Amino acid sequence: MPHLDFGLHLPHLIVPSWEQVLHGTIYAVMPQVPLTLTNAIIVTAAVSRQLFPKELHPVNERNLALTTGLGNLIAAPFGGYMMCHGAGGMAGHVRFGARTATAPVLIGLIFVILGVGFGSSGYALLRTIPNAVLGCLLFFSGIELALSSKPQEYRDTDLFLVLLMAAVGVALNPAAAFAVGWPLAYAFKRGWLSLHSS
Repeated sequence: MPHLDFGLHLPHLIVPSWEQVLHGTIYAVMPQVPLTLTNAIIVTAAVSRQLFPKELHPVNERNLALTTGLGNLIAAPFGGYMMCHGAGGMAGHVRFGARTATAPVLIGLIFVILGVGFGSSGYALLRTIPNAVLGCLLFFSGIELALSSKPQEYRDTDLFLVLLMAAVGVALNPAAAFAVGWPLAYAFKRGWLSLHSS
């Protein structure tokens, strides 16, 4: 167990240089954009609608984008790392029985207490969780997401795009799949491209 340094550990303001801003944009922001747009916004909204179809105030892409952006704008000046919502986290919560807002609120309170009350020793305490436990949680979250996906529901253009993006993602990387799939999906939606010959 790490030594716990209990006290008041308030974050301090960080003002990056222009070189750091450029470096962070190239090496952190740009690679994160496709992942955030897909997993944290589009897929999270879709999974939310699927898991909670009768919710009076459904989660939508606009609200997810706004809360992600605001969270990052607030955290960044204090050295906070990029944060986002995640379909895997939502699926994992539901898989392990958390189906209300109470779970994320309690998790957030615990993290605030660890950060403000224990500082870096709070992070050291979290590092004592074995990687195997984290791997198990990710495994079951992945299963839950796989079960929620129904490839048999895709037809024609949608099926083509899903298979193409999966192939490009596996062969190259998810960013390449995003770069290929997004313009193609837009072209199909606008009617500029069609899989059916006239």
